[in-house]
Amino acid sequence: MKKRLFLILVVTVLAASFGGAQVTLNIGPNLHGGKIGFGLDGITGSPNVLMKYFFNNRLAGELIVGAATESPSGEPQAGETKTTGVTFRGGLNILYHLLLEQVSPYVGAEALFQSEKPAGFYVQEPDTKNTVHAALVLGGEYFMNERFSFGIKHSVGVEFGVPKEDTNTKFSTSTLVTGRFYLN
Repeated sequence: MKKRLFLILVVTVLAASFGGAQVTLNIGPNLHGGKIGFGLDGITGSPNVLMKYFFNNRLAGELIVGAATESPSGEPQAGETKTTGVTFRGGLNILYHLLLEQVSPYVGAEALFQSEKPAGFYVQEPDTKNTVHAALVLGGEYFMNERFSFGIKHSVGVEFGVPKEDTNTKFSTSTLVTGRFYLN
């Protein structure tokens, strides 16, 4: 079943990519967005690097990559080890733009894998915690000109541990500010 769903998704994306994609999109007075956009989200916290690709004027895919480090201050007590925290993130979005205007709201789905090693002072170093976030994405972009947009992205979904040794499934939400530079 999973293979069939993946195959259907790949065929849909390939079929959609044969149409025109943003290059001819007119938004506002002589503005247009590009087919490929590079940007950041989470600008105020630990940012993610984004690469957005428009398959056609409305359907876009987005690659998400992020990393963060945290180092505790101070010196460890006797028998403890100082551990620097490291977090890596990687994921994909599929987004559908509702309007082809200067303000372009969108809906979509997001899957994000995160590997996190906590920072602190430990007698025995903790294991790395792996989680998957699956979410519905709501957001919008405001195209300031033909090359640059900024927006807001809100996701609502669930977070669960991988492998399933951690049985906690959590409800998660996030709101991020985004900025993108488009190539034509």
